[in-house]
Amino acid sequence: MIAEREAHTGALYRAKRGQLLELVRPLGDEQLATMVPATTAWTVKDVVAHLVGITSDLNAQRFDVTDADAWTARQVEERRGASVADLEAEWEQEADRFEEGLRLLGYELGSHYVGDLLQHSQDVREALGRGDVDDDLALAVALDFYVDFFSQTLVRAAVGAVVVRVGDEAWTAGTGKVVATVTAERLPLLRAFGGRLGEGEVWALDWDGDVDRVLPLVNAYR
Repeated sequence: MIAEREAHTGALYRAKRGQLLELVRPLGDEQLATMVPATTAWTVKDVVAHLVGITSDLNAQRFDVTDADAWTARQVEERRGASVADLEAEWEQEADRFEEGLRLLGYELGSHYVGDLLQHSQDVREALGRGDVDDDLALAVALDFYVDFFSQTLVRAAVGAVVVRVGDEAWTAGTGKVVATVTAERLPLLRAFGGRLGEGEVWALDWDGDVDRVLPLVNAYR
């Protein structure tokens, strides 16, 4: 990992899980059926079902579908008839084992799932017009994972290094000569690395250097 903070990733996941549930718990059927543009065919409730399904599947070590899209689609479909209360109850039932597992399995895996939860939480917030997730330790941890993933991508592509700056923090992703620098707040960077920004939006970040060389590598899911 490029960065590793003193953080209990399981506890951070629990806190952000609670915040998402507080957001969706009072929603009516129409709001729960709001389409979430970042996840194409999923509604707000489907996003929650996916997050619950990941927790359940990982606890059970259930990886019965080799295609990632099919795996996540199954998670949603299996919970199609569940209410938000049903989803919350299942998530709570799985939570202790999952969240303690994030701590035990180390920062790289823990930051990955904190990042996944925050990406989906922001997806839901944007779909509902509810503002942004907090810029706090959880967001910093989430971004650590995505910067590290970006670094690995740069290494595989052998295109050089990129300096990523947020406030007074900076990381050098990749290896070799620095070919570009990007400076932004945490959330826009998280959304860029998580494939939630369009190419023009990624370009609009504060870049310096050979942006054309690294821009195709920013999205972790491309």
